[in-house]
Amino acid sequence: MRKIALDSAEPGMVLAKDIYGETGQVLLKADVKIKAKYIEYLRLAGIESLYIHDSRIEDVQVEDPITEKTRHEARMMVKDIALGLEPSGSTVKITNSINIGDREILNTVNKIIDELLESKDAVVQLVDIRTKNNYLFAHSVNCAVLATLVAIKMNFKHKELRWIATGALFHDLGMIGVSDQIFQKPTQLTVEEYAIIKEHPLHSYNILKTTEVFDARAGAVVLQHHERFHGQGYPKGLKGDEISPLAQITGLADVFDALTSERPYRKAFKPHEAVEMLISWGEEMFDLSILQHFLSAVAAYPVGSHVLLSNGDSGLVVANNPGFTLRPVIRILYEKGEAFQPHRHPHELDLSHTLDLTIVKVIE
Repeated sequence: MRKIALDSAEPGMVLAKDIYGETGQVLLKADVKIKAKYIEYLRLAGIESLYIHDSRIEDVQVEDPITEKTRHEARMMVKDIALGLEPSGSTVKITNSINIGDREILNTVNKIIDELLESKDAVVQLVDIRTKNNYLFAHSVNCAVLATLVAIKMNFKHKELRWIATGALFHDLGMIGVSDQIFQKPTQLTVEEYAIIKEHPLHSYNILKTTEVFDARAGAVVLQHHERFHGQGYPKGLKGDEISPLAQITGLADVFDALTSERPYRKAFKPHEAVEMLISWGEEMFDLSILQHFLSAVAAYPVGSHVLLSNGDSGLVVANNPGFTLRPVIRILYEKGEAFQPHRHPHELDLSHTLDLTIVKVIE
């Protein structure tokens, strides 16, 4: 299967993954043949992309590192927590306590950890399909999955995995106190508006602190996920070792997922563009060792990506090499550049072993 923009969907294509609505209902089930009216229905529901079957790579299995059931349950839990909170007036002060039991939070955290431990060698290929209005909830779960997987690859202990998974699930909940006028603003924020945004780690921390699953180390993840290595982050401008390693991992997950998501003020960046941006920021913003581990856990070119090579051949990515995120395995299907002539000798090419070729473009 491969991911495409909704605008590229055509009647007759076959859906490869269930699509969920804002309240967790299934809008369309996997394996349904897409009709024109379905495309319009999804557009009205705020869906901007989807996964389709592709006969050229139907033999390639793409697995989410956690089950769809666990991802869905976690997303609904975060949403239910948010629904139990209420901003006060024009400020971001949270006035209510959460309405989700501590056992439910802990069970969700443990499910995420247990499933990720079973797929600790995975490279994250899939991007969660979300509506425009459930960005915050899907983003929180994506960050928890990605940050916890990186922590596993870095050999953190089980109790530390609980801290990072819990902190990542709660890290942006303070944003519910930010008005849609600011959160969904399509243009640059004013100084005053940005100051409100910068308060959200503290509000997220206060939400987490009302639960029995609170731990100071999970709290540090929440408070510090916007701190940056050379002190240019917020809320305290911490530097280097002053920032919890778990918070640094979560900060990377937060940035990567935000970059690869549609936002009111810009289109989503492709995964390889987000990877290149993180590399370019390097030690200026992140600890290089943590960044290296993070990049080994994400696919710059997810399976199904159609890529053009420097020699004019092109094809679909069928696998990723852990540690070599920019050099995947490609099923070469076409030649002669963007004329896309069927290749005379279709074959698979591992770019990690073919260093004289590079990917020059992702084909929509």
